[in-house]
Amino acid sequence: MPHRFTTLRHPLERLLEAEYFLGGLVGSCGLEFQFKLNAFLSASRSVSFVLQKAMASVPDFAAWYALQRERMKSDAAMRFFVDLRNVSQKVGPVSFVGCSRLDGGWTYRFVGRPHAVPPELVGRDIGACCAAHLVKLGSLLLRCVETFPFHTCPGRAFTEEGMAALGYTFADVEAALGLPPGYTEVGDFPAAEKLRILSREIEPLDVGEIQRIASGSLRANGRPLEILETSGRDLVDDMAAMMAPPQGDAVPQRALFIRAVMKRIDDIESS
Repeated sequence: MPHRFTTLRHPLERLLEAEYFLGGLVGSCGLEFQFKLNAFLSASRSVSFVLQKAMASVPDFAAWYALQRERMKSDAAMRFFVDLRNVSQKVGPVSFVGCSRLDGGWTYRFVGRPHAVPPELVGRDIGACCAAHLVKLGSLLLRCVETFPFHTCPGRAFTEEGMAALGYTFADVEAALGLPPGYTEVGDFPAAEKLRILSREIEPLDVGEIQRIASGSLRANGRPLEILETSGRDLVDDMAAMMAPPQGDAVPQRALFIRAVMKRIDDIESS
């Protein structure tokens, strides 16, 4: 059976898709914000699914990914995002609350319904929470690239080092590229040169994009994405805390808003 070359192209596309929706989410409001948040949750959740599919035939990947799965399960914020996606896809809108800012924009917070908000995300704008989650997913793909350099990038596979590591032959290359059998048999032509020329026919993985996202350098429309950093002491934070169970179950939201405003007035008068 011919060697099956693998790549992280599709997982990277899902990562970039999530970044695209994050760019739309930041700065939006109302239903548009909700729609972009739902899209981000769906795209970001699919990164690990597509990664497993892309690498399913790679030796030792299953054992490596089992360790990554445990690592993600131990991360409360990552588990929270999995829960949010399930709510978004199977139940209804994710619970959040927002308010306008002095600069005319909006800021939003997750509300712990039905899942408690992890301490890491409390007091943070939802855009910042999503950005942090995206960076973790980028780091997951980067660890995969570093562990399986020749299985994740065809450009690296089509080298003498890649040929030795993967154990494929030029017959495998011909089959993968749809070339006639024996097409690469050209006398004493160096193997490295053959592979260099043949590599023009394949799409290498853009590892730089994975490294960029893993480093936290996020973009929207080709420009650096400006993430709102918050103090956790805004009115919307009081509202989010009050809307969470158990008090959020018994008191109408309008009354909770009034309570939050009165609490803020009391805090100002007592300071």
